[in-house]
Amino acid sequence: MTDPAEIDPARSKELMAIEAEAFFYTVFEFLGYDFRHYTDASRNRRLMAFVDRHSLGSISRAQDRVLRDPSLLASFLSTMTINVTEMFRDPSVFTKIRTDLLPRLATYPRIRIWVAGCATGEEAYSMAILLDEAGLLDRSTIYATDIDSESLRVAASAIYPADTMVGATRNYQASGGERPFSDWYVAKYDRSILNPALRSRLEFFSHNLATDSTFGEFHLILCRNVFIYFEETLQRRAERMFWDSLAPFGHLVIGPREGLTVDGMKLFKAQDRRLGIYAKTQNQRARP
Repeated sequence: MTDPAEIDPARSKELMAIEAEAFFYTVFEFLGYDFRHYTDASRNRRLMAFVDRHSLGSISRAQDRVLRDPSLLASFLSTMTINVTEMFRDPSVFTKIRTDLLPRLATYPRIRIWVAGCATGEEAYSMAILLDEAGLLDRSTIYATDIDSESLRVAASAIYPADTMVGATRNYQASGGERPFSDWYVAKYDRSILNPALRSRLEFFSHNLATDSTFGEFHLILCRNVFIYFEETLQRRAERMFWDSLAPFGHLVIGPREGLTVDGMKLFKAQDRRLGIYAKTQNQRARP
């Protein structure tokens, strides 16, 4: 029998990759969470961080524990879905939404927006603030989804650390906002509580881009800084879902450092490629 200490680094890395594949397949088969088509480097790095954080010793032991322990599963999902987010992140994107997309949205009697991969909700609330500023919030509904229940709990609470409002205020002003940002929150001790009027127009719930299907028609979809974690197969699936979910002349906004697949470029035409803003094509024959 080979002593594990004698396995060369390349062989050890190969075995870890095999264990990781088995782990993610099992999680999908038994729990329904599909990370099989996330990029290997990001996915496996986060898995090993989870194993180390909980002192599980090995991927195979982590697999057994995750299947049997709901609290450990919640921690695993939080590890896999960590996203760096803040209100009005990439202010130039929100400037473009404010100047180019809001006038289009204003033509609809009811406005429906989907924020996919919403994490802890900052982007969804940023959209609510834009709508409120434009006098459109009372006829809008924002559907914000993620697969991580803990992130959704934070988002639904509408409560954030007080110090995050400093960066949020700076980003809001950089995006062209002119009202005092404090109009949308109250500070209490070390927390900032967002205006209930914003929260009332948001619906937070679980949705998995890898396994779930569309759940309505929307005028605008934001899925920013999510595709960077997807392999092409999964990204194409999400692009098709977003096309199916958008109303005619609807828009998709992805991260400024992301791009669409070749098939995705048949479904959407670039409005501002640099900022990640695309319009739905109307030619259904172009669909992959």
